[in-house]
Amino acid sequence: MALQCAHCYKHFSIAKVTESRGKGLSVEVQCPHCAAWLGHNKALAMIKIVGFYSGVIAALVAYFVEGVTHITTPLIILAVIVVGLSHIMDHLNMVEAPEDDASINKK
Repeated sequence: MALQCAHCYKHFSIAKVTESRGKGLSVEVQCPHCAAWLGHNKALAMIKIVGFYSGVIAALVAYFVEGVTHITTPLIILAVIVVGLSHIMDHLNMVEAPEDDASINKK
């Protein structure tokens, strides 16, 4: 999986990441090219998680409870749309710029 740095705009593999900090949704990685700290938007990650599990719960309710498909089908469709849009919008944001911005031009 290739990631793109929000500071130097170079692509890098997640396997090339050597520095990281934080845990869970607050994890940040350091770009191997320019040393900028990058992280995901926590609100979009939470929306993605809530959308996914609400779709799964609605699908399980529709499967096991009779006569609720007219309610659960639109909920499943809405959950798929929410997960898709939040996934598309979720990209790496620069959390902390590198100390030496001249290193971008050298590499």
